[in-house]
Amino acid sequence: MMVFFVRKTVFTFFITLFLFFNIKLANAGGVSPYLPLKTDPLIELEIERLASISHMPILSKPYHIVTIVNYLNKIKDSHPQLYNRVFAYIKRYKKQSAITHLSTTLSTSNNKNLTIVNNRGIALDDTTQASASGFYQFNQYAIANIGGTIVNGEKAIPHNSYFSFGYEYAQFDIGYREHWLSPLQESSSLLSTNAKPALSITMSNIKPITSWNAKYEFSLGQLEEMDGISYNGSKSSGKPLLMTMHLSVQPFTWWTIGANRTFEFGGGARSTGLSDIWKAIIDPVNSDNCGSGLTDCENSDEEVGNQIASLTNKFDLSFQGLPFTLYVEYAGEDTKGHNNTQLGNIGETYGLFVPYVNKDLSLYVEHSKFQNAWYVHHIYEEGYRNDTIVMGHWWGNNQELKDGSPASSSLIRLNWDFSPNYHLQTILRTAAIDSSEENKYSRNKELELTLNQIYKTGFINYSLIAGHDIYGKSFYRATIGYSW
Repeated sequence: MMVFFVRKTVFTFFITLFLFFNIKLANAGGVSPYLPLKTDPLIELEIERLASISHMPILSKPYHIVTIVNYLNKIKDSHPQLYNRVFAYIKRYKKQSAITHLSTTLSTSNNKNLTIVNNRGIALDDTTQASASGFYQFNQYAIANIGGTIVNGEKAIPHNSYFSFGYEYAQFDIGYREHWLSPLQESSSLLSTNAKPALSITMSNIKPITSWNAKYEFSLGQLEEMDGISYNGSKSSGKPLLMTMHLSVQPFTWWTIGANRTFEFGGGARSTGLSDIWKAIIDPVNSDNCGSGLTDCENSDEEVGNQIASLTNKFDLSFQGLPFTLYVEYAGEDTKGHNNTQLGNIGETYGLFVPYVNKDLSLYVEHSKFQNAWYVHHIYEEGYRNDTIVMGHWWGNNQELKDGSPASSSLIRLNWDFSPNYHLQTILRTAAIDSSEENKYSRNKELELTLNQIYKTGFINYSLIAGHDIYGKSFYRATIGYSW
């Protein structure tokens, strides 16, 4: 049933593709490339500054180029330096085809057991990394994007490789297109770049809908092979599907609010039909927690899968002429009291972004607290992961496979243009897992320093990561690289 469902979905999209290229779309805008996501920290900082100052109503990433262009003119007079930097960067996308990113790094480390935060599952001890991305635009309504990362000369992660077609109210992306379901800059409870992206089909709108700037995004992807999928008293291996849903609106120019949902289902011996999926969407209580005596289903074989949901907020404000943005993410791994309208097992994250403390310095602060059972699940032994890496918040990198203990994390990031040719980024991360076993874990502490030096048309990048993991063991990683 699962194979049939996947084939039917893919077949439907390709029929849509065929029909699309044979129908003339009168007076409709075309598709748009995306800006990089956790690939180029310098330009991504500038984009976040733009999003904050211009009150850009976007709560998911990556950002469409068209959206950036539309809001860039709002800061042309008030922030000319920011305008010029972003405008110069997006010139590379104003061609029929272009290479938009190139980078290479060489690293050394003393630890084999840690994963780098938000870096698609790449390990601390991976020594070489090369990435590239580019595109070819066939016409206004179709773009081929090619990109990815090669690790240690052998492992390929094909992020940024997908085909886009459609128009301004319905852009379809087929391939390894990434999803970040949060306005937060350094984490996302539901879906981030912490793990490698799934092969997926995505539909979203480029042009906001109505005066409330409504934006939607829907995707269906297939995860990597996973062991330990429970069904009918036994366990099997397979590739679960991952469905994502996003909707946001901007009721006021200073406030954007959104809702997100992810749904991991199927895989191995578990069969799932369209009616099961629809029931799980509209009635999650009676499609989960079976056997509790409070639901219609009797055992886990009747459960459809693993769902997580969140409400996100972005407040673009100012105080005495100083702009700043507040982020609030309220997520639930479960429902509360078996009620479809209430989230349970809460994960809360609060963020503050000051794009310009002064003309050279920006500040970003984030704090998260999670109740129990996050990223673990009784059906999926590997939990909410892709290729064994947690797909949501980076604190999950510290979590043991079946440990559903509560956790908390904090982060502070400073960005400093201390000269025309040098930029320093400092990130301090800390995370704690509150196990019921006394003294099982210590607090993870991590300091990351990155120095970017302008060299010709690109940057030489020097980076050092050092700290202690949850077992009190020290680690470090030193990196040198070049990016364009």
